[in-house]
Amino acid sequence: MKSGILLLLGLLLITATGTATADEVAQGSALYLQYCASCHGLTAEGNGPMARALTTPPANLRRLSERYGNPLPEDQIARFIDGRADVKAHGPRDMPVWGKWFYSEGQGSERQVKDLIAKLVAYLQSIQTGVRSASRS
Repeated sequence: MKSGILLLLGLLLITATGTATADEVAQGSALYLQYCASCHGLTAEGNGPMARALTTPPANLRRLSERYGNPLPEDQIARFIDGRADVKAHGPRDMPVWGKWFYSEGQGSERQVKDLIAKLVAYLQSIQTGVRSASRS
């Protein structure tokens, strides 16, 4: 019940700011469950069934705003999920390179990759529990 209320409040906040529609957040939620929940958990707290098998524990995605500010920096979070640039620059990482996966699933459509990742970012924004505001300097 509590997580349902938080999701509803997140949906209202995102819809009010014009960043994402409720439909985009719902699609992002479905994508999250399909691709991310096995590691990050159903509630995005980093406690998925695969978490114990990983060398680096998955992040608690509900608290991203504590580190990155609120609203989340969409471009930065999208680049991290995509992962293609990070791998080239920093070598291997524990999280899958979703940009490569989505690109192959979409028969090479970069637009589709950006759309899927944007929906994931919209969902992540909707579940933030941190209250810190992003500094705008």
